[in-house]
Amino acid sequence: MPPSDRARPRRATRPPRRSLFDLSFDEIADLEDPETAGDVYRSLYRHRRTTATVRRVARTHDLTTSALPLQAVERGSMTTKHLFGLPDGSSVETVAITRRTGTTACVSSQVGCAFRCAFCASGQDGLTRHLSPGEIVQQVLQLGTRINRVVFMGIGEPLHNDDNVLAAIRILRDRRGRGLSTRGITISTIGPPAALRRLREEHLGINLTISLHATDDAVRRELIPGARAHRIEEVIDGSQSWAERHGRPVTYVYLLLPGHNDTDEDLDRLIGWFADRPARVNLMRWNPVDGEQRFLRADDRLLARFRRALVDARVDTAVRDTQGLDVDAACGQLRARRMRSVPR
Repeated sequence: MPPSDRARPRRATRPPRRSLFDLSFDEIADLEDPETAGDVYRSLYRHRRTTATVRRVARTHDLTTSALPLQAVERGSMTTKHLFGLPDGSSVETVAITRRTGTTACVSSQVGCAFRCAFCASGQDGLTRHLSPGEIVQQVLQLGTRINRVVFMGIGEPLHNDDNVLAAIRILRDRRGRGLSTRGITISTIGPPAALRRLREEHLGINLTISLHATDDAVRRELIPGARAHRIEEVIDGSQSWAERHGRPVTYVYLLLPGHNDTDEDLDRLIGWFADRPARVNLMRWNPVDGEQRFLRADDRLLARFRRALVDARVDTAVRDTQGLDVDAACGQLRARRMRSVPR
């Protein structure tokens, strides 16, 4: 059976001890008072210091303030991949992508993934557990003060853990602390329809990206086995409903995989869905994954053919080459290699 968007992971869903980073400003104020909550938020998120007040609050309420230990780093020309340890012995990846306009944090939302995308390393071992809000927040904080964008495109399906992901976004955007603009936050999802309906009712001003990758349900089931209960038409209807409610276009990522989703019929369906609508199509190449032999990287000619046809049909389209090929930055590979090298 495919995982539902509320399905439980096969192991514990919470780390052994709750962290002060899990708490919103209001939750800390309820435990203490607004002035103390302000001190804690400024210390943790602006000054990045563990002060006496922070230690007292944590000790009083049996909360930890421990940072996620950095287990490994791989550096490329524009990307730096970090492997962070978690309190239960698991690990997750976070990638920093540096551009002239700042640095983007590509963060994880789960340990593993239940949806097992065939082209991705993240879900090769299934889902272990959800990340807590604090574990998500700390990935951003540990990358430093130059982070001005956050994308939920790391390990895991964000809308499978939407309560904790949205809690983390609220903490990061709180102006009394980190004050990150939600205009710089993107949730990238395969689009579970029920979770899209819940997201539609949130008012956070974020960006929405749908990992589409197919125009035919049978092909999408092959590429994303865990999404076989989600019809493509439902995913598109749900995301376009979000776009209409919030007045923001949706980005649809289409990983061009020769021999799988590159036919004229695929092009016709993309045009039929997105011409003259609040939508943008990002065409991408595949980042090779260790041990995966089914897929080839699209060449320039194929990318140009798709882009030209879509643009001519009034579909906003761009070709986005993946970053980090020089450090095997496809999601989950650093974690997967470490899991293979460390005895269980």
